[in-house]
Amino acid sequence: MVMEAPLSRSGSLKAAARAAAKLAALSAATAPATPVIAPSQVASSALETITEIPWTRIDLDLYEVARGGYIVGYVEVVGAVFVALGGPRYDRAVEVSQHLTFHAAVDVLVRRGA
Repeated sequence: MVMEAPLSRSGSLKAAARAAAKLAALSAATAPATPVIAPSQVASSALETITEIPWTRIDLDLYEVARGGYIVGYVEVVGAVFVALGGPRYDRAVEVSQHLTFHAAVDVLVRRGA
């Protein structure tokens, strides 16, 4: 089974700076009346918006989902189904829902932990 999941690390600072420079160049070309923002300011604001990835792989078919530093549940892969288990301890977690995509199961747990 192949799962699509985001990488667990953020991108490089050089790539963020290049993207910020392109964004600043585009904004300067389209709106010359507005002041141009330095690429370093755009890069730092872009880096601040990077969100935390809420899951960690624990076992071959088991993922731990956290929100705000606290464990809110687990996602267990059972065949082609992703089972969302709610609770801070795996041995006492209760099945919340079943999904066909990993991201939907994680999203349910993150929203449930709010």
